[in-house]
Amino acid sequence: MLEADALAWEERYSTTRPEKLPWNAGGPDPDLSRLVRNGRIRPGQALDLGAGPGHDAVFLIQQGFNVIAIDISPTAVKLARENASAAGLFGFFQQGDIRKIPVEDGFVDFVNDRGCFHVLAPLDRPLAVSEIGRVLRRGGIFLLRVFSDQEPPGDGPHRFTRKELDDAFQGKFRILEFWEGRFEGSAKPRSYSMLMEKK
Repeated sequence: MLEADALAWEERYSTTRPEKLPWNAGGPDPDLSRLVRNGRIRPGQALDLGAGPGHDAVFLIQQGFNVIAIDISPTAVKLARENASAAGLFGFFQQGDIRKIPVEDGFVDFVNDRGCFHVLAPLDRPLAVSEIGRVLRRGGIFLLRVFSDQEPPGDGPHRFTRKELDDAFQGKFRILEFWEGRFEGSAKPRSYSMLMEKK
């Protein structure tokens, strides 16, 4: 399963120009930017899950975070590393999977997920929640953005209900904020976002 997923994402990244990827916003996520700039998320050791072209990771490095950025696609990792290098920045970019995060227990102060969790199969979601909880220190912050059930049915990621998100995360996390919005990118799908703290 992990290998099949990796091959599918690698094919997508290796055959599509970065600017044509529908989830490529061309810059950092506005919600992430707002929360960092207003001090809700403070600099520390950050983990960017499903980093893609690395826009969020580059922004976090610019704001003083130490960043580990992972993606299941080697081409995405290469692209993110190149984008950081072009900005004169250094982060740790590596291939990795949200279901088996290559980071030590309790090492991370902040986890960022802009659209990684919502592509997982239902049976993989509890494992991902457990892995995020494992690498995040107690009191650490987790920012999650997923497709919402307000987005019309169709291809693409799962459309989460608020209840599904509460049920998935309330055991390990305290929900600090919840809001509705839209993803940046070409399609601008409706989203739910949650800012959480590890219990």
